[in-house]
Amino acid sequence: MAIFLIPFFLLGFVRYLARKGTFTVLLLILFGGWLVGGALISLSGTSADLFFHLVVSIKLLLNVFFGYVVYRVVKLRPNALLVWLALQSVVILVSIFNQGFYNFLLGFISPRSADVFQHVFGLRGLGFGLFHIDGALTLIIAVFYFLLVTPAGFGKNIVLIMMFPVAMAVARSAIIPFSIFGAARKGIGFKAVLVLAVVAMIGLSFYVTEGPFYEATEVFRNLLSHGELRSASVNSLAEMYALPSTVDTYLFGDGRYYSEDESELGFYMGTDVGYLRLLYFSGVGSVAVFLVLNTYFLFGVLLSGKYIGSKDIKIFALSLLAVFFIINFKGLQIMPLFAMAVYMYAEEKRHKQQA
Repeated sequence: MAIFLIPFFLLGFVRYLARKGTFTVLLLILFGGWLVGGALISLSGTSADLFFHLVVSIKLLLNVFFGYVVYRVVKLRPNALLVWLALQSVVILVSIFNQGFYNFLLGFISPRSADVFQHVFGLRGLGFGLFHIDGALTLIIAVFYFLLVTPAGFGKNIVLIMMFPVAMAVARSAIIPFSIFGAARKGIGFKAVLVLAVVAMIGLSFYVTEGPFYEATEVFRNLLSHGELRSASVNSLAEMYALPSTVDTYLFGDGRYYSEDESELGFYMGTDVGYLRLLYFSGVGSVAVFLVLNTYFLFGVLLSGKYIGSKDIKIFALSLLAVFFIINFKGLQIMPLFAMAVYMYAEEKRHKQQA
């Protein structure tokens, strides 16, 4: 549904990028090399591999665009982000308890993803356009972005306590941004809120016996039972680290994201590790380009000088970098749209100080 916002913000987005000059030109060169190079390499694979490459490429562009949209909207109406989080939470909770509504939400994601999710009903919650790891990351990072761009207030931290279990019901990977952003953010009161959120999840783990919240609290049950944070998905992922056996694959890839057996939904070489999927598709060079494209705006934030609020903004950018690098050891993920949003927010802060 967010696609309906494009006509209202597209012209402003293009004008903004045009004003960036060389910065934008370099970005377009990188993206063009990634897009064309991957398309050529995919000729040795199947149409499914080419399609997935195009999906990843389009998501790269859309996350930059919608980062621009989020910045523009939140700048004028910060509480709009809270309203969006509240609506998504309601949608996710309804999807957990109503299979018909869950199936309806499947219509807003790709057919391939929908095929997977239709077989795991009761194990994951769905938001409106938010699902699996990407959805969980978006929910948690949205809360921390709201805390960054609005005046401090202890009451606002309660939003994090409420959002954490909801995001965990979408994907347990929500614990990664929760931990990284939470550890990086200063304030004893805020740290107390983090502890409360974890205690709430531990308490919930004693009462739920099935469904998304049972899955969401798995890591906390394991913490109590085995003394360590672990999950079945992480254990299975450990078996997917299979490196290429030829120099050609390292250099140029094999042009494949998916298994040669098209009768099943399988990953090429049996790995869902983000870095390895890229490596097997188009080689080490494309991995490097992918990383640069995704971190392009964040390094623009980190390499800027000092200004009022720069410390908190740069800590947010570093946290986002850490989440991105870590999460791609689990699965192939695009940098969340908040990279663009925080870049523009940092730019606004610098310009205000210089004025």
